[in-house]
Amino acid sequence: MLVCMLVALLPLCLLLTPQQEKQLEGCRRCDERGVVECKRHRGELLELEAQVDFCSTAARCRDCAGALLLPCSRCDGGPDTAGMLARRDEIATWLKQEHQLEKFLGKQLVYMETAHLQLASDVEELRDGKKKISGHVLLHRVARDAEQSAELIDRHFGATSKDYRARMMLWFWGSQQTHRQVMENFLGSGSAGDFKWLGRDPRFSVNCKDSSFQLRAPTLHSLGVHNAAHMLISNLFSEIWIGDMGGGWFDSGSAHWYEEKIFNRVDNYCIDELDFIATWKNGEWRAALRKYLSRPGEDAILPRLLRQQTGAMMPRDHALAWSFWDWLATNHTTTLAPILKGLKLRRPERELFAEHLKMDVRQAETAWIEWVTATYPKKEPKRKRP
Repeated sequence: MLVCMLVALLPLCLLLTPQQEKQLEGCRRCDERGVVECKRHRGELLELEAQVDFCSTAARCRDCAGALLLPCSRCDGGPDTAGMLARRDEIATWLKQEHQLEKFLGKQLVYMETAHLQLASDVEELRDGKKKISGHVLLHRVARDAEQSAELIDRHFGATSKDYRARMMLWFWGSQQTHRQVMENFLGSGSAGDFKWLGRDPRFSVNCKDSSFQLRAPTLHSLGVHNAAHMLISNLFSEIWIGDMGGGWFDSGSAHWYEEKIFNRVDNYCIDELDFIATWKNGEWRAALRKYLSRPGEDAILPRLLRQQTGAMMPRDHALAWSFWDWLATNHTTTLAPILKGLKLRRPERELFAEHLKMDVRQAETAWIEWVTATYPKKEPKRKRP
């Protein structure tokens, strides 16, 4: 008798055969879907949650278990019911997997996964202008925009998931102690500042309370997106970072390009032993570079710029590298993949340009400067940051 009562309490959709389930049509309340949105996920957060593959905070929702949908209470189900139940099972399986950072730190974290990224944080709250946001929302914003960068990278390089060897790991911490623990055990460094490991199994860690960031969400947001681009390029095709092999112009230029594409300006510079605030023309470079490159009698730029290491480049060098990469990405997109592969094999630019651009270095510089003069504005337009 007890068994019969329990079975009677189960949703009808769980008791139907696949043939019967296909006939469920929902009702007006659920727009004939058989499911409704979970009210615990609304507004920006609902949109952000839908853009990741998995999120631990959503997965721990006691109502929807991360599916973001609930069974409609006014009908027996509809065409979306089976998908909702399958999604719940998929998320539950993912959440049961042991998370290496939770195990190591001995505490619950917010973590999520996308097609290209794995992110984690223990930050509770950050400043977002006059408002405050949770570390959970920050991770979602980084994930959304870093994935947009990844999609652009895939398009530029003709890449698919098979061309990467790992997901990029980005970690945001609320204390110097936790950051240092993670740095020593997962990145092999005692650095107190933000730090990334590139090439094989790329990972990035930052103390969000560091004086450079002070829990400012916009600053950490762009920092995450910028470093994700570095990581993706370093892991693409082969697990080799070209930034310390003389390919700094490509490494920095590409990371700046994707950051600027998202935020309409550049705020992040990867410079070794930095004892000053790095910036050039407030991160808005087109008009300034047009003026700089148009000056008569200027010495050749590319012979000096090429073969530098990323960390040795000064702020103006970063801007020049971004612009040269901008010229390549806009006018010679199909050359990006073979040039990157060549740089990872330590082939010199003079060979790569001759083979893929059909130009020598000075011809490439002339074509680049002519394009900048013709296309960059004389004055930067006023625009709001996203």
